[in-house]
Amino acid sequence: MTISVATSSSPRSRRLGVHSRAMAIALLCTLFTLAAHATTLQLLSVGAKTKARMSIDGAARELVIGQFTDEGLLLEKIDGDYAVFLFNGETKRMRVGEIAIVDSQTQGYVSHQIRADQKDKYMTPMLINGGNLLGEIDRRADAVVIPAADADRLGLPYKEKPSKSFKVLPTPAPKDESKEAKELREAKNAELEKAVKDGKPAMYKTYVLPLNSIRVGTVDVYGVNAIISEKPGLTHAVVGKPFLRRVSPSWSNRTLSIVRR
Repeated sequence: MTISVATSSSPRSRRLGVHSRAMAIALLCTLFTLAAHATTLQLLSVGAKTKARMSIDGAARELVIGQFTDEGLLLEKIDGDYAVFLFNGETKRMRVGEIAIVDSQTQGYVSHQIRADQKDKYMTPMLINGGNLLGEIDRRADAVVIPAADADRLGLPYKEKPSKSFKVLPTPAPKDESKEAKELREAKNAELEKAVKDGKPAMYKTYVLPLNSIRVGTVDVYGVNAIISEKPGLTHAVVGKPFLRRVSPSWSNRTLSIVRR
């Protein structure tokens, strides 16, 4: 004798099934979103104690200690077959062959973008201890340097700090120098050369001053040291790695994006 059993789906079970499928779809969407905002890093090799090779989302990059990549990755040191680097504001230590997935989500964080000018410099208004000035964000600069004239205008108390004295060196010829700029540079260098021959080399002083804050756009960084410089010819502030190490920078299509995490 064959017994057949008829099965029927109750309204409640159908509702539970629909709810479960909706939850599964939502979970998959969440996982996809997280994956879309993650960066995959792999340390491929290290060498010479100053260089490393890294894969960033499948694209190989040559890293040099102290230099930011366009993606904002900063190699800090080589330790055997390990590399120590800074990425998205976090210090990481990876061994050759190791893979890491790092969150690169920027939505919801304070951010600011700066377009490069015709000279490929990232010039932007900024606030130093609440005072406004025009400065350059330079990923190659090892310090934050402020001209003494700007420091005086902002009332920064740098003259009470210990100072160091330096000789003024001849100004090198830049690329694509105009005729007027060349004449001015050569005249200044001639004056400097004459002063040295007369036994009176030109000197200037620098001071180290702890800053309360640097604000670029809506991005604030606190507690950074700056060098206040009386060097002739220094026309604007230069904000380098002490600031960039505290944010998440990236460079793309002549645009610098900084994110405060």
